[in-house]
Amino acid sequence: MVGLTMGSGDSWPAVDLAKVQFNQSGPRQYTNTQVVVGGPSDAAALNQQSSGILSAAVPSATAAPAPAGCAALAAGRHRRIFFGFSDVTVNNTFALGYEEVDQNGHVVPGSQKPAADQLAQFDPAQATVCLPLGPGQTPVHETWELVQLSTENHNFHIHQTRFAKKGAGGTVLQDNMPLGVATPDSTIMDQVNNNQNGVCTIGQWRSGHCQSTTLVLDIPFAELGEFVYHCHILEHEDGGMMARIQVVPAPL
Repeated sequence: MVGLTMGSGDSWPAVDLAKVQFNQSGPRQYTNTQVVVGGPSDAAALNQQSSGILSAAVPSATAAPAPAGCAALAAGRHRRIFFGFSDVTVNNTFALGYEEVDQNGHVVPGSQKPAADQLAQFDPAQATVCLPLGPGQTPVHETWELVQLSTENHNFHIHQTRFAKKGAGGTVLQDNMPLGVATPDSTIMDQVNNNQNGVCTIGQWRSGHCQSTTLVLDIPFAELGEFVYHCHILEHEDGGMMARIQVVPAPL
């Protein structure tokens, strides 16, 4: 963690937790469900091969009506996720915000969760994102934009899939990505540092007074079920910086 700004953080030293020893006797055994990839890189193969897990129809998925409010993103839209506090005046209220953005960069009315320009701490009873697979039960790719509002480091991790950073060739699949830190300008720096626990509001980010390099990802969804995305720093995810996502079969 040297060089990372993580607030109180976790200063435990590296320790050996277990020793795993394999006593192989005989030839190696393989499962009959192994994933075999080839090509110049595993990521390229997973993305490009027609039989790859990010391209082929999802096993066991059959057409079914989507839950109420669960729909595919409209053409040209992407999801935007904010990392910050639900209440900047109360320390350690780690939370996430959500909205959809149209092809012109405008926030889609009615898409913001929990409400306009607000963030919410994790509620396991609520799914922030729900999406169906693509036509024919094929994996669906979405664009997600991540916005860091904090002056301490956060990162992005999602279960049941991996993602590629847009503009980086799309061949490196990852499941964890650092977000860097937000930088308040001189007009709000004292306010943010002394009265907001080092965390900008969405409004301050929109106004341009809180600078933050956004991270834009291509995320393929090829697994049915309910899972989460969150900051992978333990104190932050346990404190509420996590949200639930649901992937359901396509209706056709």
